[in-house]
Amino acid sequence: MASGEGGGYRSLDVAIVTAMQAPPLYHTSGEVLEVISTPGLERMARFLTNFLTEVDRATREVLNP
Repeated sequence: MASGEGGGYRSLDVAIVTAMQAPPLYHTSGEVLEVISTPGLERMARFLTNFLTEVDRATREVLNP
């Protein structure tokens, strides 16, 4: 997916990953701090830790075939 979050990185010819969630309140006045799921944030932090650890171990050829 080529989302706007990739910005100028697309010109580098490298793999880009975007993690996004769009719940029903996304970009509405109901999207406030109190509706953020603490367990969800913790799960995402654990996923990103694992994902980035594996990316760090991989070769460029594996990441950007």
